[in-house]
Amino acid sequence: MEVSFTTAAEEMANLNDKMKDLNGYSHASYQISQAFSRAGIDVKIGRVSSPVGISMGFPSQYRFTPNQYKIGYTAWESTELKEGWEDQILRCDDIWATSSWTADVLRNATGREDVHVYPHGLDIDWSPVKRKRKNVFRFLHIGEPQARKNGQMVVEAFAELFGNDPDYQLILKCTNINTTRVFHQDGTIAGGPDNKYSNIRITTAPLTHEQMIELYYKTDAMVYPTMGEGFGFIPLQALGTGMPTISTYDWAEYKKYITVPLDSKLGPSEYPALHPGNVYHVDKENLKKSMTDIVDNYDAYVKQSFKNAFKIHMEYDWDRVTEPTVERLKNIFKSRGF
Repeated sequence: MEVSFTTAAEEMANLNDKMKDLNGYSHASYQISQAFSRAGIDVKIGRVSSPVGISMGFPSQYRFTPNQYKIGYTAWESTELKEGWEDQILRCDDIWATSSWTADVLRNATGREDVHVYPHGLDIDWSPVKRKRKNVFRFLHIGEPQARKNGQMVVEAFAELFGNDPDYQLILKCTNINTTRVFHQDGTIAGGPDNKYSNIRITTAPLTHEQMIELYYKTDAMVYPTMGEGFGFIPLQALGTGMPTISTYDWAEYKKYITVPLDSKLGPSEYPALHPGNVYHVDKENLKKSMTDIVDNYDAYVKQSFKNAFKIHMEYDWDRVTEPTVERLKNIFKSRGF
């Protein structure tokens, strides 16, 4: 069985292992192509002669040849699609989503009920470690400069709770740039948070796969008040290492494993051009309570998270989550006579 695979990061599908965590699409592309290959599917990047085409990304970026069986595979984070996407999706023969939440969005937008969920997995590199409370408690947030990751709220919550307290530290891992700021009382910008607070560390440089894993192992808790996720790799990877994790949860395929579920409510997006419709909104005071809770009850949360990490690796093994999709592809090839 030969399939053509195109994606928003198709040039990254065959990345060197060291750099496969550059972004969610590069990581997903790499893992999907590897899982398909292990299952006996011949994956070709952008081959026009393949009978089946799988295009992963925004519907506006789908690319197929006219005679291909067209599979659109989409991750999305808000309750409405961008203009024109519905028509692009309806041109597909099969519709795939990265989560049950995204599948519901696609069903509601298109009226198509036959949306297949192919959730992402977790590779064994993110293996569990048993953490112990250290002299300095380190929170980790990843996601800047994407506004929906709520990095600014994380900075404000941490500063109000632990600002300049040497017993606590916040590490912000950003992709190239950091947009979080500290403000004067009149609302003008005072500067970057690491300039005002000695216990906030910001890193913007790309990290290799090994460096990312090391960063997770050196930190104590993930704080992730995201407005919604399509992939959700970051919390899943944290949970896979046994790290207690604070996160919103309604969007997550693995919501039952989130250590400290962060209450949120669907409401209008502040960035409708990027994410139309509704997204999940978090109250900062609630986030502060969750951060305090995870500090005060850390030993119990570590024990729970370490135990759950092994279940997560079993349930979200890449080969295991790929099995139903491989069967679906086999049925497509058989029914179409490819």
